Formats: sequence, C-alpha cells, structure tokens
Amino acid sequence: MITRLKNEKGMTLLEILATSIIVAVSMIGLYTGIIYADKQIQRNYHDRVATLHASGELEWQIFYRKNYKQYDLFTGRSVVIDKLAREKELVGQMSVRLTEAVESPFGTYVPYEILEVTVVWTEPGDRTQRKIVIREDFY
Repeated sequence: MITRLKNEKGMTLLEILATSIIVAVSMIGLYTGIIYADKQIQRNYHDRVATLHASGELEWQIFYRKNYKQYDLFTGRSVVIDKLAREKELVGQMSVRLTEAVESPFGTYVPYEILEVTVVWTEPGDRTQRKIVIREDFY
C-alpha cells in the first residue's frame, strides 16, 4: 500500500509557477493601466489648454467688436498647446469664423451673429486630430 508523505513543508514547483504567472499578469495589467491613465491625463490637459486659448480669443473678439465695431477675423494662427521633450512644442491652429443667421420667435425676424473660435491640433501619441470649438451668439 502506498503511504502518504507526512512532511508537507515548502512549495512545489507547480505552485511557484502559478504564483509567478499571477504576479506577472497583474504587473502587466498595472503597467497598462498606468500608461493609459498617463495618456488620458495628457490628452485632457491639451483639451483644457486649447479651451483656454479659444475662450481667451473669444473674449478678445468681444472687446474688439465693442471698441472697433468689427471683429478681428483670421484663420490659421498658431498657438502653443504644450511644451514637449527636447525643446519641441505641440502647436495648434486657431481660427475665428463669423456667420450671420436669422431667428424668428413669435413671427418676427431677429438677425444675429454666430462667432466660432476653433483650435485644431494633432495629438502626439496616437496621431489623432483633436478639435475644440467655442461658439457665441450675438443679438
């Protein structure tokens, strides 16, 4: 008859292999999560900076219109969104567009102007084109 071993000290090779696989998979998952979170934080920062550029330009357009009775329209002005490694900069293109429209509440025609400020840039990590548009209506 086969007798059982009474000495169960230590770990078997199979237990060590299973534990090391679990640790490796969890480390890879943790690393992937950290890399994804870092890229998302950087993308959100770029969105926030582009929004600040666009809203600042919109404020300038309101000031310019109030003082000079016209808008300071342009396309393709460069704005710095972020300073990258090795003296490089992430540069976006800002443009201001004016369109006129008419609204008809209660049967009367009310003309108004739509002022849109757009900032477009290419995200450095994944090469996707991002765009922020801020719009203001002037009656």
